[in-house]
Amino acid sequence: MQKLLMREKPNNMNRKLYIYYLSILAVIIGFIVAVQLKSNITYQGIITIPKLLDLQNEISNVEMENSQLKDSISEQAMKLAEYKASVENTGSAYGTMRNELEKVKNIASYYAVRGPGIIMTLNDSKKEIAAGEDVAWYLIHDIDILEIVNELRVAGAEAISINGERVTGTTSIRCGGPTINIDGKRHATPFIIRAIGDPKVLEASALAPDSYIELYMEYTGIQVEIQKVDELIISGYNSLGKLRYQRKAEGGEAE
Repeated sequence: MQKLLMREKPNNMNRKLYIYYLSILAVIIGFIVAVQLKSNITYQGIITIPKLLDLQNEISNVEMENSQLKDSISEQAMKLAEYKASVENTGSAYGTMRNELEKVKNIASYYAVRGPGIIMTLNDSKKEIAAGEDVAWYLIHDIDILEIVNELRVAGAEAISINGERVTGTTSIRCGGPTINIDGKRHATPFIIRAIGDPKVLEASALAPDSYIELYMEYTGIQVEIQKVDELIISGYNSLGKLRYQRKAEGGEAE
């Protein structure tokens, strides 16, 4: 009988300890849950480096947009001040608005402009074509003109024309058989490209070791002549009414 009682005592003690520890664990869990509910903490998952980088990019984009909006507000405030001053001085804002329209037309390439720059003359290659070679390699194509125009823009050209056709943001340059179509008008060699900008910078960009002329055109013998000038005149854009469907919209893109 005594041995049986001695065996039951340790079991009772173990059960009490188990209940004791379980109670403590329950209190701890309850405390944690109460703290989370009180502080309204929601679990967002593990924050990884890509997530941090995405957040950083979002912050940078918002800051940039905020800065642009501030600049726009300042610009509009200056325009409003000019209109008010014009009304106070002349009784009308027409003069100020007229000057602003002239600036916009100039930026949109509607007026003839003058300034320093370069005159580039392009002619087909005079190399003898070996048997089996494609003659097209030795002729000037639309892609050649496009590449040169893009490089001139990157080099800071403020106005460009091709055979007297003013190049704008909507100018089309495409192949037309033995000729090249520029805004629907056919042009043949020689192609004379005029560009207003820093003559030294424009020339250096066109003839740089990694330029399109150096890498592709000189290899096939396409004739390129560049003349730096202190002043040249580039005609204005003379095809009005090209934009027929677009109109001003408020806000960004929408379905």
